[in-house]
Amino acid sequence: MPPVSTADRCSTSSFCQFSNWIRASTVAAYVWRVLSCWGSGEVRRVESGAVGRPRLVALLDEGVQRRLLTVVADAGFGKSTLLGSWAAGRACAWHTVRAEDGSLSAMVSGLVGALRRQVPELDTIPAELQSPRGPDADAEQQTRALAYAALLADALDANLSHDLVLVLDDLHELHPAAPATKLVEGLIRTAPPNLHVVVASRTPMPFGIDRLRGRGQVLEIDATALAFTVAETLAVLENVLGDGTEDLAEPLQSAVHGWPAAVRLAVEALRTAPADQRAIRLRRALRSDGPLYDYLAEEVFAAEPPAVRRLVAGVAVLPRFGAELCKAIGLTDSAETLQQLRTRGLLVSAGEDDGYELNPLVKNFAADRLVVDEQELTELSLQAGQWFESVGEHRDALACYQAVDAARAARMLTESGHAMVSGGMAETVVASVGALPVELRDAAMDQLEGEARQVLGDWQGAMECFDRIIEPEGEIPVAIAWRLGLIHHLRGQTDVAIATYQRGRIDGRHPTDEALLQAWWAGAHWLRGEFEECRALITTAYETAKVSGDDGALAIVHTVLAMLAAVDSDPRGNSSHYVRALEHAERAGDLLQAIRIRVNRSSHHISEGDYALGLKELDIALELADRAGFAVFRALALNNRGEALLRLGRLDEAIGELEASRALYQKLESKRVAQPLSVLGEVYRQRGDRALARACFEEAIPMAEETRDMQSLVPSLAGLARVLAVEEPERAAELAALARQAVDYGPVLGLSGALVALGWVTLHAGNQTEAAATAEEAAAISRKRRDRAGLADALELYAAAGGGEVLHEVLNIRSELGDQLGEARAELMLAGRTNGPEGRELALRAHQQFLAAGATRYAAAALAASDATGPAPVRIECLGGFRVLRAGKAIQLGEWPSKKARDLLKILVARRCHPVARVQLLDLLWPDQDESVASPRLSVALSTVRSVLDPNKRYPADGFVGADRATIWLDGEQAAVDVELFLHDAREGLNTGDLRLLRAAEAAYSGDFLEEDVFADWAAGMREEARALYVRVARVLAERGRRDPDAAAGYLLRILQRDQYDERAHLGLVSAFQASGAHGEARRAYRTYVQRMAELEVEPAPYPGVPARL
Repeated sequence: MPPVSTADRCSTSSFCQFSNWIRASTVAAYVWRVLSCWGSGEVRRVESGAVGRPRLVALLDEGVQRRLLTVVADAGFGKSTLLGSWAAGRACAWHTVRAEDGSLSAMVSGLVGALRRQVPELDTIPAELQSPRGPDADAEQQTRALAYAALLADALDANLSHDLVLVLDDLHELHPAAPATKLVEGLIRTAPPNLHVVVASRTPMPFGIDRLRGRGQVLEIDATALAFTVAETLAVLENVLGDGTEDLAEPLQSAVHGWPAAVRLAVEALRTAPADQRAIRLRRALRSDGPLYDYLAEEVFAAEPPAVRRLVAGVAVLPRFGAELCKAIGLTDSAETLQQLRTRGLLVSAGEDDGYELNPLVKNFAADRLVVDEQELTELSLQAGQWFESVGEHRDALACYQAVDAARAARMLTESGHAMVSGGMAETVVASVGALPVELRDAAMDQLEGEARQVLGDWQGAMECFDRIIEPEGEIPVAIAWRLGLIHHLRGQTDVAIATYQRGRIDGRHPTDEALLQAWWAGAHWLRGEFEECRALITTAYETAKVSGDDGALAIVHTVLAMLAAVDSDPRGNSSHYVRALEHAERAGDLLQAIRIRVNRSSHHISEGDYALGLKELDIALELADRAGFAVFRALALNNRGEALLRLGRLDEAIGELEASRALYQKLESKRVAQPLSVLGEVYRQRGDRALARACFEEAIPMAEETRDMQSLVPSLAGLARVLAVEEPERAAELAALARQAVDYGPVLGLSGALVALGWVTLHAGNQTEAAATAEEAAAISRKRRDRAGLADALELYAAAGGGEVLHEVLNIRSELGDQLGEARAELMLAGRTNGPEGRELALRAHQQFLAAGATRYAAAALAASDATGPAPVRIECLGGFRVLRAGKAIQLGEWPSKKARDLLKILVARRCHPVARVQLLDLLWPDQDESVASPRLSVALSTVRSVLDPNKRYPADGFVGADRATIWLDGEQAAVDVELFLHDAREGLNTGDLRLLRAAEAAYSGDFLEEDVFADWAAGMREEARALYVRVARVLAERGRRDPDAAAGYLLRILQRDQYDERAHLGLVSAFQASGAHGEARRAYRTYVQRMAELEVEPAPYPGVPARL
């Protein structure tokens, strides 16, 4: 059904006047008669005499077959009344949105409160909301909102067995940019199909719903549909006044155009009029200067007894109230009186078991019109504050005190502020401290505000509070020292963190804070590879934590002890300490520690080769980090996921996670970006993209050196040495020194990898004996640490160095670990040592393994090894990076005496082997030189290319590169060119649908054309043509491979590596992950998609896989 159009309610001047007059009156009488419960969980109750509206009920019944039903109209159109009467008796959850729901925690709590009666499993979520938030909670609000939306959606999907309607009333209270708005949007887009969201609002939806509307998943009701008809107007008159009102219905409906609030108010004005005076009074009320507001004050409240007027005026200054409070402060001792006022609509429920409150409209009316002595109201507020404080309701007590006595508020913050922060009321504390006059703010208040801000994730604000307290030099309170140091610590500023920890005053008076400081301090030394300093500090911290008995302190102590056990090659101790650390963290409700422990424990599982368990830990850590706003741990978790996926040979997924980690660290301006760069370099090295690998390692090394991040520095140095050992073996001595530098950093976690790198450099330099000895040393360390992947790496080096027949053992280890790339390398090495068909079979198996992992260059080498005819005399590779192979062996950079000669060959490839005019080549290679000078240089470059391709003159001079007086060209028949082979297979495969050709083309595309020449205009055309063709090929393969969702995901990830805004690829990836049962990955992929669309200001599509309900 199409949306119901909105009529112009101000079509006549009289109605405009009346509407303005109604607004001035704040619609008070209407509110009293029709308002129902105010809060979450309960459906709004409606008075028994409400008018039935079957035509609208039919619309609502139809609307809740969709994903979303919107009821949008201005105040007084009866949205809440209609929904309340319709929802009664249905499976329905109700949340009335308030202005304070704009924060994410408040809105999540409100939604859980509304939904938990139907889904009790949601009860655990509010407790998580009380945990301290990360330093990036504010900056990562969208990520947090989408994470909580996914959490709610998953809980509903798993536990909701029937259709449920969720009503969100007064959504206009949320600002469009509020985190809560993003939460609501995320829930609507990702909820299971049996949740139907109904939104009532005075303003249009604060986010786009065009795509939902286009899919038939939205039904919209607006003011035109909500306006009373003449018959409905008559029903209101008869309900209030009885029979004999037929002559009033049409004039009233016509005058106000059916606006329900106006009809109700006008009828209220007629309630006490004699029957023969009603028409006259109605005409007077409908005058543009009709004094309805004063009239209501006189007629409605004048009829109430003085005790009721005093009660309403008194409770108007209170945040909420109940019978016990009213009795304690002398307003009323009758619970029955409160219930009667609730039944009449004067009071509304403040939520389940929370007593009552006045609706803001009624509260404004009472404060403005019901005069009560100012001193009496002050005394009532103070008495109420004392009562709230006596029963432990600190938030309400503060609200009462702040209204009348700032000194009492300050006293309460001093006495109870820290308990309030621990109890989840940090936002209240920050607001209350900020409201104090300057003379009441002292150092204790600054510290309290700083601690509260740190819990809320406002770490910058916390630093500013702490900086106001501490002196530039000397000791500082230990509670401030560890909190301030932690801020620098998590930002990757370990030098500043250690300097701050050192200033903490340790005198035995605050054992919990002292243990926390010493443990974080020890952890900072561990990151820098300063293990003895770490050991000394954590030993003291352990004793202090045991004295304090604090779970949070014990959690971090056991975490650091686990980290030390890892470098001490004590895997049992590592595992044991992490188990105890997590137990303490969960008892303490410390999300920061729980996330950190799970991320660290994943590293332990990955190092032992249990990749599945490591990924499971990371899934939990990522969800917690997303919801809590710990972006730094999210980045680290993504880094560890990338490492695990690399070990499993899932290179495309690994690249996606590591790029996300790198982007997040860069957004945080953290030097820890060296971590994903280091692992990303290893991914590219194992994929065969040595240029990209080298770039990553070289970028990571200086940042890791600056922060003394040994966990990044050592693998980066080792990786760079291995890359250069292949590319530039003539630098053997220099590379050996580079690898030795990595080894000399001592027993860090990357030591065995550094030894393997040193062994390979030594082997490339021709020293087999020393390489084998280094391999044995690396193997011994790996065995002690239960590092099976490291052991296989060491044995692979040992076999290459001629140390013995261990390749079958390597192959068995790789197979047990599920390491596709490692298996392929071992099979290729075995193939080189095995003659005949068996050797070729091993090479073909290696080729398939490399292809499956996306290591296309190694796949080509394996295929060449399986080819009895041998490799092509010249093969030019330009996809991913430039490389030339001569008889299957790569030409080293040092064999090219001229960069211009290399550029000449690249240009000839970019011109598709067509003849290129010499004049054009002169302009491209020497744009600033005269032709007379440049022309001889071109001839020299041409001669250089020919001699490099055929140094032994086995072929005619123009066998690979032809030339005449006017042009030069590459002979594509004689030289195999990877981009030409790709273009041929891709076009033929797309034209014929031949899967074999499509897969060959996809496998051949190892990267964009000449990635290192990204700014060269002559390469742009070929690069764009090849990339566009690749995306088409990958998309076809993904669509035709739906029965194999893992393979489809690989193709889609490769598309997104080329274009991160490809919407079809994003949504297809989410569906592929869902189909493979990777629901956590599907949710994260959808959040990434939503963020990419937000960057383009494009409305995202709903979560895939959830069919429209029509």
